[in-house]
Amino acid sequence: MIVASYDVTSGPSCIPIRQDAHVIETVFVDERVWEKHRLAPLLPEREQYLKYLSEIGTRRERIRNIATMLLHVVRLLKLESLHPVGPEEIELGCGRWICDPEARRHRRPGAASQYHFHLVATNWLRFQGALLERTCAEPLFGNILAEFLDDMRSQRGSATATLDSYRKQMTTFLRWLHARHKEFANVRASDIEGYIEAKREWSPNSVAAHCRTLRTFFGYAEKRGWCSYGLRGTIRGVRVPRIAENLIGPPWEDVRRAIAAIGDTKPADLRAKAMFLLFSIYGLRSAEVRSLVLDDIDWLKESLTVRRAKRGKTQQFPLQHEVGEAIAVYLERARPRCACRALFVTLNPPYRPVSGQSMSPIVNPRMKRAGMLLQQYGPHMLRRACATELLRTGSSLKDIADFLGHSDLRSVGSYAKFDSGSLRDVAKFSLRGVL
Repeated sequence: MIVASYDVTSGPSCIPIRQDAHVIETVFVDERVWEKHRLAPLLPEREQYLKYLSEIGTRRERIRNIATMLLHVVRLLKLESLHPVGPEEIELGCGRWICDPEARRHRRPGAASQYHFHLVATNWLRFQGALLERTCAEPLFGNILAEFLDDMRSQRGSATATLDSYRKQMTTFLRWLHARHKEFANVRASDIEGYIEAKREWSPNSVAAHCRTLRTFFGYAEKRGWCSYGLRGTIRGVRVPRIAENLIGPPWEDVRRAIAAIGDTKPADLRAKAMFLLFSIYGLRSAEVRSLVLDDIDWLKESLTVRRAKRGKTQQFPLQHEVGEAIAVYLERARPRCACRALFVTLNPPYRPVSGQSMSPIVNPRMKRAGMLLQQYGPHMLRRACATELLRTGSSLKDIADFLGHSDLRSVGSYAKFDSGSLRDVAKFSLRGVL
């Protein structure tokens, strides 16, 4: 096992800047370019932002690109002096950027170039305190959604992904309801039925998920006295088989092939390999991998601490050799040195924990490139592969449920439906072929 001596506070290699030097002189070598930057408006404001980027460890190439883009930003937004700029003005600048003849050499065709202009302009103006943020709409029906989500978080220990799902689904419903009733207390069973009927074009799984969320929400609303009692019991969704045909995970051989195909030089690949192994070897959920911090790995005791996404439980596992090696390589060669304590952080500043939305883009393309032919892709499919392999190698359903952090056997039992030959009682938990 590699014991990683990793200093998270030492900064990444960045551009040394003398106190009396312009930042542009450290990223460009051509004096004609220096002169162009000096003559453009808002030099101190642009230099201040570039210096900040250098201090947080931004790569030289990235700073050079941003410095060049800022020239176009101040020109196309017609900023002779710094003043508040709204989103609409930035969008107009994006339109000018796409058809601007002076930017042809710096502009690539497609939406990515427009997005880059928008991103640089927005981040720079926000850094300078000159960005007029979009005003948020008033919450629908007061704070009922916020109170519901807070109760789900504090009392039920719902995972972050679950809370995000509740928020999106209930926002859709409340917006639909607000167009019909200005007071939430006026909601009736016919309203809920009409909403569900209007969503019948959705997939059965989506309708069923919305119905589950509505039942949970109206159960809480009834307890709080926000609506008439009994509405929760009137919500009837479509019947969806508990065990979908594609529930079984990909074959273990395919998972191993996908891991072996991940590169070993690029920082993004080194991070992805460590994640793949945590998803497949330990069967962790996406939220559980994202919540790992540096202190969760005890290199001397060779142990891994996991905080379960559901019900807030904590489990400790032996640090499997291959997983430890992959994490150590990621820490030494790919993870930026930063103050953030999360194990997996973004590869570009500002450094922060990876988001839930970034997990699928990390996992899905690598599964597809490995030739996996699945109806679904993503981290959860690797978790399913882990459960299926544990079942195949003789582990009992009880032990698999404990290992994966399930509260009961029903979820694990669903894997066995597709492999009745693996339904045998095993006295001792074994991870043969996995750990």
